[in-house]
Amino acid sequence: MKKFVGVIIATMALVLCFALSACEVKYASHYSSTFMTTTNTQEEASVTFDSFSGTYVMKLKNTGDEETVLSYNASLGEGSIKVYYDFNDEKLTLLEIGAGGSKEGKTEAFTGNKTIYVIIESDGKCTDGSFSFTLNKAE
Repeated sequence: MKKFVGVIIATMALVLCFALSACEVKYASHYSSTFMTTTNTQEEASVTFDSFSGTYVMKLKNTGDEETVLSYNASLGEGSIKVYYDFNDEKLTLLEIGAGGSKEGKTEAFTGNKTIYVIIESDGKCTDGSFSFTLNKAE
């Protein structure tokens, strides 16, 4: 009986080990910040901070077959930030913003029921930032 229980436990541990190793994290957040507020739903994401340094990743989900664009609005007090997006396993530059800058715009239209990653990467310490992203139907 002890041998049987030991085999069951070893098998479960092996299955759990394989299951956990199969989970792939495509992008990971690693940052330090003060007074940071974030929201992230399926179609909208935003981040506002007093100070920020590092990388912050958000996930949006394009649901449906209609053409969609990723609209953005960004402002930054001090520092430099690059924002990327990944739709089809390709990390593309969405915008670059420097001290005292503000930008708004949108991507070209895309289709497909897929996850869109938005990656914010700072070049050192940044202050007074506000970034928002929304998936909208293409016009």
